[in-house]
Amino acid sequence: MSLENQSNTESTRKYFKIGDVAEMLGVNASTLRFWEKNFPQIQPMKNKKGDRIYTLKDIEVLKEIQYLSHNKGLRLSHVSKKVSRNPQETDARRILVDQLRSFKSQLLKLKEQLE
Repeated sequence: MSLENQSNTESTRKYFKIGDVAEMLGVNASTLRFWEKNFPQIQPMKNKKGDRIYTLKDIEVLKEIQYLSHNKGLRLSHVSKKVSRNPQETDARRILVDQLRSFKSQLLKLKEQLE
């Protein structure tokens, strides 16, 4: 699935399986389960089989955790203090990061076309 088709699909879906979320964030499913244990803000639903079902809100929290821990290099103890303290500030920051990632992707595609 191309990145463009994936983002269109993601924007219309409301619920995601753990494998989909792991692929979306570029982490292992075990990382998501670890974060779930350490961050009370993440509370995926579980179906009858026990499979985790993530909402868009869960995914936003996961993106914030990933950004703070992987990109900013903060320890998880510090990340847990910052996650979702100020939702408006977090949303604005997340939107900016998403826009920058999209712009980077477009630039990389343009670079490939020029080569």
